[in-house]
Amino acid sequence: MNNTLKLSAIIAFASFATTAAAECTEASVQEKTMEISTGMQALAATNPEKMMEVSNDLQAAMTEAAAAEDIEAVCTSLDAILADMNG
Repeated sequence: MNNTLKLSAIIAFASFATTAAAECTEASVQEKTMEISTGMQALAATNPEKMMEVSNDLQAAMTEAAAAEDIEAVCTSLDAILADMNG
């Protein structure tokens, strides 16, 4: 699945989630996914192996979070992926 479809799926999941906490909203999920998307584009040019690792991590985390229908899990996963990308 390409990155655009993954990000779209994440945003769609966030739209349907009904248990959003104040610090984890659809807007914050969209912001985080855009930051990840930008970071993945940069990694594609500089470190394709890391980009694939991040892509696989993102897919696994979002699949797990969607199965749990837990927007907090989505935010936690996105935060971990951003930390990994920036670390």
